[in-house]
Amino acid sequence: MSTQDILIFATKQVNIYFGLSIMILGVIGGIFNIIIFTTLKTFRETTCAFYLTAVSVVNIIQLVIALFVRILSEGFSTDIKRTSWVCKIQVYMAVWCLLVSMTYVCLATIDQFLSMSHYRRFSNLRFAQRCIFNTGIFWGLYCICFLIYYDAPLGICMIINSNFAMYVTRFHFPILYGVLPLTTMITFSLLAFYNARTLISRQINIVRLSRDRQLTTMTLVHVVFVTITTLPSIIYFIYSLNQTTDDPVQIARNNLIYTILVLILYSSFAGSFYIYSCVSQRFRQQLIFVISNVCIKQCQQWMNKRGNNQIVPNTEIIGDIQLTRIKTSRDSIDVVFMK
Repeated sequence: MSTQDILIFATKQVNIYFGLSIMILGVIGGIFNIIIFTTLKTFRETTCAFYLTAVSVVNIIQLVIALFVRILSEGFSTDIKRTSWVCKIQVYMAVWCLLVSMTYVCLATIDQFLSMSHYRRFSNLRFAQRCIFNTGIFWGLYCICFLIYYDAPLGICMIINSNFAMYVTRFHFPILYGVLPLTTMITFSLLAFYNARTLISRQINIVRLSRDRQLTTMTLVHVVFVTITTLPSIIYFIYSLNQTTDDPVQIARNNLIYTILVLILYSSFAGSFYIYSCVSQRFRQQLIFVISNVCIKQCQQWMNKRGNNQIVPNTEIIGDIQLTRIKTSRDSIDVVFMK
């Protein structure tokens, strides 16, 4: 087997095993994010968590559509993008999800900064809903040009307009997807982190203080993770613009490097849940509560069907406080204790 064949084989294996792992773990993590952010009242009332929920939804769409099609075409040599409409839809959804996901993360960092500043009035759910809706519509209209200028005339999904190709390589990918959102995320996440460190000196409710510090830590680490996983592909993309070669071995080697970097880029859409779990003990406790709460409710329903009156605990973690409600058939006793 020649060096070129080895590199091509390695590229396929990376797409299959690394790509499938990212997709499966990312979808599972995204579902857990959505469940946690929409189940717990402490998150439902915060706009930053609302943005992070929207990010998780978009990331799942990105993994299921864009990454799955890439695995089929690059890993299993089932290039369904040879069909014109498949090529257009796959590119459209991939670009839309990329831009929307990055924008929502930017909005989450901006909102977290505003929520701990004198401009807190701008951090509200109604405004966040409008931002999410308008952002999705705006990028949806912007991505129409990708529907027009992407096609598969020779069985290869590619840009068919030279001017648009120059725009994509010179502005869209390095600036619109790279420098602009990364700069925004880093700036506002650092400002939010600075504000979070000064909250302790203010007279703020302990529940709100714990929640804001948790969300600030989660968004800051999320931004760091996105930056680390995004920059290598952008740098390599800019570097490859000035590199031309006809050597098949070098082309195969470049394809392998590009595949690895693209899959690392996709990991930014798959790793948020695991990042939150690693950096936030409170998030892990909330995850355990959500899972156990579902089990308890199922047990309670099963016991109610049998007609038994049992004592069923229902615990919700709010900041550093655990609220335990012990319900009996005759009365309800609320016990509040410090963890």
